[in-house]
Amino acid sequence: MRNSFLFNKLNYVGSIPAIYILFVFIAIAVSVGSEPYNLHLNEYMLQQKENNAMVINKAIVIVVRGTIDQGTKSHIFMAIDRAESENAALIIDINSPGGFLSDTFDIADRIFSAKIPIIGYASGDSFSGATLILIPTHILVVNPVALIGDAQPVTIGPTGSLEPITEPKIINPLVKKFEDMAKARNRNATLVKAFILNATVVNGEEAVANGVADYNARSLDELLSLLRNIEVETVEGVYRLEITQYEYAEDCISCRILSLLSDPTVSGVLLTIGIFSIIFAISSTNLIAIPPALIFLVLGLIGTGLQANLLIVFMLIAGIGFLIGGILLGGADGGVLLASGIILIAVGSSLLPITGREIAISGAENAITTVFNLSLGIGIGAGIVGGIIVWQVVKSRNIKTTLFEIKGKVGIAKTDIKPGQEGFVLVEGELWSATSSEEIKQGEQVIVVDKKDHILIVKRRQASE
Repeated sequence: MRNSFLFNKLNYVGSIPAIYILFVFIAIAVSVGSEPYNLHLNEYMLQQKENNAMVINKAIVIVVRGTIDQGTKSHIFMAIDRAESENAALIIDINSPGGFLSDTFDIADRIFSAKIPIIGYASGDSFSGATLILIPTHILVVNPVALIGDAQPVTIGPTGSLEPITEPKIINPLVKKFEDMAKARNRNATLVKAFILNATVVNGEEAVANGVADYNARSLDELLSLLRNIEVETVEGVYRLEITQYEYAEDCISCRILSLLSDPTVSGVLLTIGIFSIIFAISSTNLIAIPPALIFLVLGLIGTGLQANLLIVFMLIAGIGFLIGGILLGGADGGVLLASGIILIAVGSSLLPITGREIAISGAENAITTVFNLSLGIGIGAGIVGGIIVWQVVKSRNIKTTLFEIKGKVGIAKTDIKPGQEGFVLVEGELWSATSSEEIKQGEQVIVVDKKDHILIVKRRQASE
């Protein structure tokens, strides 16, 4: 730009004496190297950078309390999706003892790849998984009196005590993952490693002093004042924070239900009821009891960490199948199927909308197709099982069972039996109380006519019988 400017100047003054041309050249060179010119140039470049940065005026605040589980993960995912759709920053206000490792991994990955700035705010003590999901946030703020760290994974031993996990196949990937995330966010990766390996704990001031956190703030308002005019780079570009308003993320009923079902105690109780109910239904040939047992089994499986989305689809399709079967079957057995279908549909609907990292992050069509096909397969399988149950129940209602059938059996009177009085008969090796409308002598053969409660109704056996 400068060369073309000088060339134009020389062309313009071509008829001027050489000494004047030299004077002009020197004057231009001096002006280019002068301080005022540099100041103007720097201001121009700064202005260009500010113009290129996308401005964010709004923040969504999500409050995380309690255990980090499937419900927490679903709630955070929904908040990130909303913030991205509204071009808003997301503030995760967290005060949690930690939670499940798999859910922590998923949340950390989603935060790390977010398109909009995510600010982590440890407003209170945040340990274990709560600390780990703060590491990949773009800005990390900690209350100066709050504690973070203690991220060593543990498991519950046979006696109920917490036992640290030292298995390299678990520890090494965990350390590597969060070391890389810390480095990508210019955080102290060595201290993050100490959080995991040594259960190290620091307070908010120490976190900032050691470079694992960016700021200290005692309140949300103080945090917002610290963020004013700060620039943040995400995978989508550079954002400048000029937050003038914020809204709290809406409550999520389905997330609360998922959190309840994720509780190991609740999950264990539901699984136990479901499994033993199915065993009882099969052993007693009372197949109509399987649908209610299936409800407990599915709800218990959700708490084990099994893909909730597929189980939701299963519940909805199986519920519809049971409803149809109940209508076709009718009667008391049909009522059981109807009630089971209604419960499955109600619970499945309460867990909607269906969300998942595969769809939210990758956006790949094949991922959506895979989930759809797998869900369809489970639904078809559930429909087949429901059809078999209905068919078996209908069949059992039309065929009288012969198991322990005693009507028509021949026995021997062990005592005299008078009309209106009870006596005893021996039928197939068992001694029964018996009555008869006719007098029967001891030792005579009898035929069982019917059975009322535990008393047989018999008659004297004729020679022709």
